Amino acid sequence: MPRAASRRGRAVDGGSSAPPPDGRAAPGGTPAQDARSAGERSGTAGAGPVTSRGLLLSAGRTEWALAWAKRGLAPLVVAAVEGWTLVVPAGAPMARPPYDDPVRTLAGRPVGMGMRPAIGLFQVGRQAVVTVHDGRWRAVHRWAIWTRHDALVDTPDLTPARTADMVAVAGSVGGAQLVGAEPALRQIWHDGSLQPAQVVEATFRLLGLPGHDVLTGERRGADLPGARTIHPHPRHARAFDRLLEEQARDREDQESR
Repeated sequence: MPRAASRRGRAVDGGSSAPPPDGRAAPGGTPAQDARSAGERSGTAGAGPVTSRGLLLSAGRTEWALAWAKRGLAPLVVAAVEGWTLVVPAGAPMARPPYDDPVRTLAGRPVGMGMRPAIGLFQVGRQAVVTVHDGRWRAVHRWAIWTRHDALVDTPDLTPARTADMVAVAGSVGGAQLVGAEPALRQIWHDGSLQPAQVVEATFRLLGLPGHDVLTGERRGADLPGARTIHPHPRHARAFDRLLEEQARDREDQESR
């Protein structure tokens, strides 16, 4: 997964506070305080060990996600859950480093038209990451990356995802009415005092998305009803490695001229 800029990020949206999408006042008074309180109740308030975990939620048919998984680099679990198709890593990729990290590989992989719109939610080390793939024909892979202290950071080499983009994708399934979610998300993503797990948990909650228990490990993706584990053929990883080698040779040729 590409690395975000380390300097303090500029705000993609202006910050403001609002109640959760159900219209009730947040227990802590603001979305950020609510996220912090929820983290304390669930045990995610401390920094804890650096970890990587995440999943992808697709609004497309499960068959499209299964076909996509078969062409990948790593084993994936695919399951239908609450109107979404959930995709979660089930093992290490067969590609060479640095593409042998299953979470970063899933976060960085574009999805096809049949799977869009889709949204990925990840905790990658000390970062909270959301990827957005909208439903347009020529959709761009968009990124929101949050780090401790800096909050939402610049991503010079990546197309940024706004909190409005997250809300639009989350509301595409079942016609969900996420009243108040967008301003609440803005406050969460611009608060550098939280922990990455709290940012991810609050994003799940505000967007009304399923799968947070799978991301945290409370439930195994393979245990979801109808879940299938897909092991792609090794030829896809070999082809990917060959492509990287060709690109590296091309760069060397350009630099030597």
